[in-house]
Amino acid sequence: MSFKKDEYYDEVIENINLNEQQISSIEFDNCTFKSCSFNKSTFAYCKFTECIFENCDLSLLIIKGSVFNDVQLIDTKAIGINWTSASSPFEINFKNSDISMSSFYNFDLRQAKIINCKANDVDFAKTNLEKVDFKDTDLKGSIFGDTNLKNADLSQAINYMIDPNQNKIQGTKVSLPQATSFLEFFELKII
Repeated sequence: MSFKKDEYYDEVIENINLNEQQISSIEFDNCTFKSCSFNKSTFAYCKFTECIFENCDLSLLIIKGSVFNDVQLIDTKAIGINWTSASSPFEINFKNSDISMSSFYNFDLRQAKIINCKANDVDFAKTNLEKVDFKDTDLKGSIFGDTNLKNADLSQAINYMIDPNQNKIQGTKVSLPQATSFLEFFELKII
């Protein structure tokens, strides 16, 4: 299957396999992708507005100037994606998904929801994560440097290491025991 039209509205697109394909200059509005695979594919200058990717594989997706506006990834594998090649507006939420080894470097994810996700080794350096909700998300090995985490919710996140001296953490919600990871950066001897 390939996309034959330039615009898709209010459609459910199910069980397609377009691995290693180039999808170019197509607009998707209020579409739901179910059990689709775009592994190693390229989204070039596409526009996704109010779309849902559910139980899909987007791993190693290449993004060239595509827009993701009010998009949700649910139960989706989205490993190794450089999201920084997307265009504005960029508003995306992740739930029950694996977004490991991806990059949001220097990107604006303000108020996003990253819920119950595996986000290992993700590059969040210089990213605006203000008011982001990381509920039940595993952040093992993820990079935070000059990152805005003001008023973010890390209270139920695990495995993060965030240097409070190199990140903006005012108002960030944390909980014990994970909050003790901040002490690692103060060269204290905790007894």
